[in-house]
Amino acid sequence: MKPEIGSVYFVSDVFFEKVNDPFLKINYEINKRPHYFAFQDKSTFLYWLVPCSSKVNKYENIIEKKKDQHKPTDTIKIVKIQDQKTVLLFQDMFPATANYITDLYIRGGQPYRIADLKLVAELEKNAQKVITLLRRGIKFTPTQPDANRIEKLMIAELLPENE
Repeated sequence: MKPEIGSVYFVSDVFFEKVNDPFLKINYEINKRPHYFAFQDKSTFLYWLVPCSSKVNKYENIIEKKKDQHKPTDTIKIVKIQDQKTVLLFQDMFPATANYITDLYIRGGQPYRIADLKLVAELEKNAQKVITLLRRGIKFTPTQPDANRIEKLMIAELLPENE
């Protein structure tokens, strides 16, 4: 599935089995979660998936603590999607090929998406900044996925000899 700008998606179980990273937020058995804000990295053509969370109060507190300590807050952003606050966890994002992006998140009969294209552009710019740090080996939390290892696996899948 080719993701559309600003939309939120689900990732297949096959991806999590293949990548086998203990810190990825894998799919729940009962309901389809977590869901991910997706955008394409123009340099690799991979899609980066940013986990979404509904635990707004928890992350508002974390952001406040970071601000009080004069630390950057680029790794956690709180945005409104369909008039509901949602947390985007850039610190836990990871890349995948379009093959692993399975379903568009539908809520209330509508695609769950960020309609404000200016906000989407700001989020993508923020994500590129975080990707640059991840590629340098920066760890934001002790429980973040190994995005560099995952990126190498996904790029290898894009190579012609793997088709």
